[in-house]
Amino acid sequence: MLHLETSLVNVLCIRIISLFLLSQPTTISFNYFMDKNKPQNSLRSISKFGKIDNLSFYIFTMQFFIVMVVLGYLGLTDGAWATIPVIATFLYFSISKKYSFLQKSIIAISVITAYYTFVFLCYGKSIPIVVITYVTPLILLITIRFNKLLAFFSLLIFAIVSIILYNDFFGFDLGNIRYYEQDVRMQVFYFVVLMITIFLVVLISARTKIMTDIINELKYKNIEIEESRAELKKLQINKESFFAIMSHEIRTPLNAIKGISDILKNNSDCQEDQNLLELMDYSTNHLLALVNNILDFTKLNDGAFSLQYSEFDLAKSLNSLFKMNERLAIEKGLAFKIETSKNIPNIVYGDKNRINQIVLNLLNNAIEYTSKGGVSMIVDGEYSEDSKHEFELQITISDTGKGIDKHLGEKLFQKYASSNTSKNSVGLGLTISKGLIDLMNGSISYQSKLNQGTTFNITIPLPIVEKSATNTNDIESNFHNAALKILLVDDNKINLLILEKQLKNKLKNSQTTVAYNGLEALNMIKSNEYDIVLMDIVMPVMDGITATIHVRKLEDEKIKNIPIIALTANVGEKELNECLHAGMNDFVTKPFEINALLKIICDQTQTCKK
Repeated sequence: MLHLETSLVNVLCIRIISLFLLSQPTTISFNYFMDKNKPQNSLRSISKFGKIDNLSFYIFTMQFFIVMVVLGYLGLTDGAWATIPVIATFLYFSISKKYSFLQKSIIAISVITAYYTFVFLCYGKSIPIVVITYVTPLILLITIRFNKLLAFFSLLIFAIVSIILYNDFFGFDLGNIRYYEQDVRMQVFYFVVLMITIFLVVLISARTKIMTDIINELKYKNIEIEESRAELKKLQINKESFFAIMSHEIRTPLNAIKGISDILKNNSDCQEDQNLLELMDYSTNHLLALVNNILDFTKLNDGAFSLQYSEFDLAKSLNSLFKMNERLAIEKGLAFKIETSKNIPNIVYGDKNRINQIVLNLLNNAIEYTSKGGVSMIVDGEYSEDSKHEFELQITISDTGKGIDKHLGEKLFQKYASSNTSKNSVGLGLTISKGLIDLMNGSISYQSKLNQGTTFNITIPLPIVEKSATNTNDIESNFHNAALKILLVDDNKINLLILEKQLKNKLKNSQTTVAYNGLEALNMIKSNEYDIVLMDIVMPVMDGITATIHVRKLEDEKIKNIPIIALTANVGEKELNECLHAGMNDFVTKPFEINALLKIICDQTQTCKK
């Protein structure tokens, strides 16, 4: 009986070691043995070995079938019958896809260990084939998961078997088989039950540890995601703030330059001076277009862009753009012409500034990359078949420049693109134009031949306005008898001086008063009567938004309802909506055309009705 107890201890040691190695793949102490060139051992990575799954279990099935035949031939009936559930298990695993390879491995180790324990206790060293059929699949299954561990485990098995054989721990002979099977069968049964129980405990513990690790990792990842989300939100706010400040700081001096140009145009009759001022206007508008492109590119990428619709004269707007670029083309010796179809409607409803921006981007590129020949623009279109109230605008801009090579053309509208030479840089203009056209439900395409030229085709659907919009050229005459009291509010003295001069040139009978911040303007509105207020937004002491909110809360009905127009260098949708929500009647973005401002004054004061 001492031999039996000793054998139980040794088999238990082997069983616990095998379970520990196979049931704890994530144990930190075995990280050294893992093959670093293979994926980490997990349910997902183990399943990648499915191609050798069926082959492995077919081999195991054949092995134990041979064992069953051998044991039956020797008359060892208990051992032979015990192989049947093992063979059935392996045969099922070889054709089934229900379980993962890791799950099959754990169940297989459980089954063959229980079988090995039973047979080894019954017949000991007299049946070495049983030892081979136990160690072979065990080593193979471990090899699939570990490489370095194979050598370690092989040495461990060799040492244990050597100790067993050297000390002759198992001493049951074939002559005592029947006596042993009758006397010890129940003890073996209890032992197998004990081993399976231990295995289940270890398995449950291992799975619990794995699930705990997964849950903890998910919690950690969720915390990381939340922190990253908060950081991204903070970066987004900082980015919006940066672009708003940059826009304000650049547009404010541009507004002054444009205002000075308008004043000089009105005061000078010299053609040479007029030509120089037109070039100044072109440079100002070109710089403004670059600023708009940078801001719009960011908004389009963030999905935060929106269009500002209004009524405008389509043909006149496009002709003005063409005229603006005419002198630059002539100075380069280029032929420059525009053809406008007679079926173009007078007034349409759309985002005038963005349509102008698209055309300006394409004209700038055409002039810049054309050294000889010419640039032309054809404005045409057709009325919608479904509705006579919608016009499909078609603009074609052609040049005889160097053209666009095939590789650059593939990513022309995708992102900022340039060829190997700095002279062939396309820039952000086309990317922005494509994004704006998509927002308008339009389309853009091009045809190009290298060293022959490029043609861009734009199509934009625009609703038609039946009534006639106010002609900004006639606004000055409409104001001839208007004696308006206008309050100008801005902390920039240069802008105030220029705006005051522009208004006096246009509105001869009007009177202007200035204030340098929102608080000063609020006090002046309380104590004086004004027909309209033109107010900047970003100012010290009190900004324009806060000042407007205070004005709208005054008790005097006449004062609290005074028209307030925002003159802002912030062009973001959020900032413009804040102006309207605060109670401002309208807004003009800097730099602005004086006639556009006069039209708004005309509409809000109702003094220019014919």
